[in-house]
Amino acid sequence: MAQSNLKEKIIDFTNVLTGGQTKSKQLYFQLKNSIDKAKRIDIIVSFLMESGVRLLLKDLKQAVVKKIPIRILTGNYLNITQPSALYLIKQELNNQVDLRFYDDNTHSFHPKAYFFHYDDYSEIYIGSSNISRSALTTGIEWNYRFNNLLDKDSFQQFFMTFEDLFYNHAIAITDEELYRYAKYWRKPAIIKDLE
Repeated sequence: MAQSNLKEKIIDFTNVLTGGQTKSKQLYFQLKNSIDKAKRIDIIVSFLMESGVRLLLKDLKQAVVKKIPIRILTGNYLNITQPSALYLIKQELNNQVDLRFYDDNTHSFHPKAYFFHYDDYSEIYIGSSNISRSALTTGIEWNYRFNNLLDKDSFQQFFMTFEDLFYNHAIAITDEELYRYAKYWRKPAIIKDLE
């Protein structure tokens, strides 16, 4: 007789994430574990989609409840970031996330990296996944995880670049900024492919 309350299978740890049907190769399931253990979280992605935010929302809420500082830097490049994704973050996470737009129209903005800081080390996932359901789960996306114990110099270069972009080349997504962005936002044709 099968148990009806079987626990979800524990996802195997891996550093190489290629998406597809295998859950351990999907970025989402590795991020869940990292969010749960983190003491600080920093995310830089070129765009946010509501589908991806909804996927991560429960885990991010738990981090906010634990008073884990979260910073997210995203772009308004090509109008792909959905205003509904930004509203969802602000409303559901009670403005406890430091949410910013990259604000330099002289360069394209296309990074995708997720930093997690723990008591005794930090790690980064870096690759091709923005925050959308497809990119975090079954889409074919390539991401790699490494930590500052394995490669301190590379980690530090990525992190210091994040810090510079976040503090020197970004604007806070205030309610007023979000209203302005949403007012002029038009759904690009490419969005269906990105969700």
